[in-house]
Amino acid sequence: MGLVFGMLMGFVTGLFLVAAWSSNMAFHSIMRLSKTIDLFVLGQINQDEVKKLCSQSYPMWLSFPTFERVKWLNKMLEKLWPSIALAGSESMKGNIEPMLMMYCPSGFKMQISKLFLGDIAPQIEGIKLHPIQSAQLVMDLDFKWGGDPDIILGVHTPVGTIVLIQLENLRLFSHVRVIFKLAEDIPCISGMAISLLCEPKPVLHYTLKPIGGSICSIPGVSEIIKDVVDNLVSDNFQWPNRIILPCSIKPADLSDLELKLQGRLDVTIIRAFSLKNTDTFGRLDPYVLAYVRVLFKKKTKVIQNNPNPEWNETFTFNVEDQERELLVLQVFDADMGSDKLHGIAIYPLRNLSTDKSTELSLQLQPPPNWEAVQEDENLGSILVNVCYHRFTEEEQRAAMDAEQELLKEKKKEAEANILNGTVDTLEGAGRFVVGGIESGAGIMSSGIGKAGKFVTSSFTYLVS
Repeated sequence: MGLVFGMLMGFVTGLFLVAAWSSNMAFHSIMRLSKTIDLFVLGQINQDEVKKLCSQSYPMWLSFPTFERVKWLNKMLEKLWPSIALAGSESMKGNIEPMLMMYCPSGFKMQISKLFLGDIAPQIEGIKLHPIQSAQLVMDLDFKWGGDPDIILGVHTPVGTIVLIQLENLRLFSHVRVIFKLAEDIPCISGMAISLLCEPKPVLHYTLKPIGGSICSIPGVSEIIKDVVDNLVSDNFQWPNRIILPCSIKPADLSDLELKLQGRLDVTIIRAFSLKNTDTFGRLDPYVLAYVRVLFKKKTKVIQNNPNPEWNETFTFNVEDQERELLVLQVFDADMGSDKLHGIAIYPLRNLSTDKSTELSLQLQPPPNWEAVQEDENLGSILVNVCYHRFTEEEQRAAMDAEQELLKEKKKEAEANILNGTVDTLEGAGRFVVGGIESGAGIMSSGIGKAGKFVTSSFTYLVS
């Protein structure tokens, strides 16, 4: 009897354990399936939706990176950098030197006496890829470079002196956009376009050190160099402007990587009203310097001794990006020795309608870093008529061809100035040493340097 009871109890106990195990396995299977579904749904949610679900109460240590980390790329870049620096130094010198000459203020020449990119490779903190469109791969790089380049500039002043300036402690922080044009042949890339993105704004830091002296002993030259560099970078390297580099051995059509001209801006400078003469002595002889891009400036005639001048002059400017670019009007007072910037007026081109003539009355603002005028003081106003026309394909091709010819002429003039500056180096250096000239050069550089600062620094002031 005891044996039968024991077998019955064992059977019941075993049946209970099997049922419990089976139920437990089914429960865990359902939980695993539920977690799989939850993870799949979470994988379809983007960062903005996660932030909404969390009601902006997610912990501070939680980040949403838009750039992928690429340590492997930095290791490769460090190994390749000696070859890149050696080849890139000569190429950059040949391309940038004529551009420096084109951006120099009147009377100054600027040469690159020495350029080497140094031994420290840049760091790429992350990469962001965009969807492939029209056989183009777009990549944004979080770029940082605290390098040790060896850069020496030779600055020729209007009085014939030559000053050697060394750029030290160079730091560049920017998001760089690289556009690759894909091809079928190896290396599968026919060319690339490189540009510095405007957001966040690129940060370029450096210090200037005259060889054999102090920068304070050469008034005005420091401001001119910084303004030339700032204008050159913003006008040629900031998005949508870009550098195009061919990558294939065979010639390839890279025209689709080039920045196309969008339209034409016709500006009629009519007159100015109530210009205030801020000089204690002397009269007001105003004229206007107008531009959309710094390299293509137009100047009106000078009106003698008139605070309400009339010009009625019309100029035409090509526009690359209507959404980003500005019309800049600078009113100057023509003086003996150096002209004085009286005031600035700007107008965003994105506010203009196509093929619609608009008359604008713009209030003049004081120049940057100018303490001669109170903030609320009225400097006068300027009246202009503007009309924006968007190019057709034929007009676009014709305008781009004409602009390329103009740039070639400017480049030839710049290269000729570089050669003339090189020939005159010994003569200028001799004049610099002769007694009495050094002090006169300092005074002359001070006056012209201040004028150059007012002329060129306004562009940086306007877009910052």
